[in-house]
Amino acid sequence: MKAIQFSGPGGPETIAEVDIAAPIPAAGQLAIAVRFAGLNFVDVLARRGAPGYASSWPFVPGMEVGGEVVALGEGVSGFAVGDTVVAFTVDGGGLAETVVAEAGLAARVPDGLALDAATTVPLTWATAVGLTRAAHVAAGDRILVTGAGGGVGDALAAVLALRQPKVLVGGTSTRSAASLAAAYRPAIRDAEFAANAREAADDAAFDVVLESIGGDVSAAMPALLAPGGRLVSYGAAAGQPDPAAPTLAELRRNNWTTAGFSIINRARGDAGAIGDLIAGVFALTAEGLALPAPRVIGWGEAVEAHIAQAENRSPGKTVVAVQD
Repeated sequence: MKAIQFSGPGGPETIAEVDIAAPIPAAGQLAIAVRFAGLNFVDVLARRGAPGYASSWPFVPGMEVGGEVVALGEGVSGFAVGDTVVAFTVDGGGLAETVVAEAGLAARVPDGLALDAATTVPLTWATAVGLTRAAHVAAGDRILVTGAGGGVGDALAAVLALRQPKVLVGGTSTRSAASLAAAYRPAIRDAEFAANAREAADDAAFDVVLESIGGDVSAAMPALLAPGGRLVSYGAAAGQPDPAAPTLAELRRNNWTTAGFSIINRARGDAGAIGDLIAGVFALTAEGLALPAPRVIGWGEAVEAHIAQAENRSPGKTVVAVQD
């Protein structure tokens, strides 16, 4: 079968289209004929060799897919060959004609929902719902999303808007500001990012900070928290070392809560918890949440689109049409 593969950690020179054997589902797994595969920044981190992303080398990227079940592993129930499903392929493999996924990380696509849009649910939209829950977001909160661009940023804008925040500020580069979701008040992520974010919030502190940049940005975030504020770290896109966390004394004095969120690590340890997030997204669609149609590109454009995402040139959520 055709697949896109990283030969090892490194730059774009490690990427190649290859012909490899189709995987066979083990116990508890489904084999899926992939129609759409989502592109995500986690694929970039995997290629760069960031710990915890690529499970082995060579590595086939692609952590969210939509397609049809073509085989069931031993012990799998609740699915049948021919079902249209989406899945979180936590160990990659999605940028290929066939992929295997844990049954607990897959879900049937509800009637009436387009498969290209549904493909963005298992990682992108489930992350947005998981972060909203982890931060205990409530109506009237002032919220800062430090990395508001891209697919997860767009999904967070929609999910957080359902909670009716008082203020929603999105951190963005100057280049990406024009494509920021309309729900955000933009704050340019430059050397004055903390001041920009506070100004965008009418010079008020934040009840919730959802932080995915790491390094210098992360270090500046506690100073932006209101008393009782909640800070959730879910990435380190800048590639800088993690800063020192607030001390226990600071947490007590300010009644702050800090937490971490990694949908990948949670999926590897507790597939049921991520299955619940996927189900939670589909429940929201039944209540009126609209999943926007992603940008759909052909197989021949996938490598360039991955590189564009790595260089912060991606124009929003992108999925690859794998089957001709």
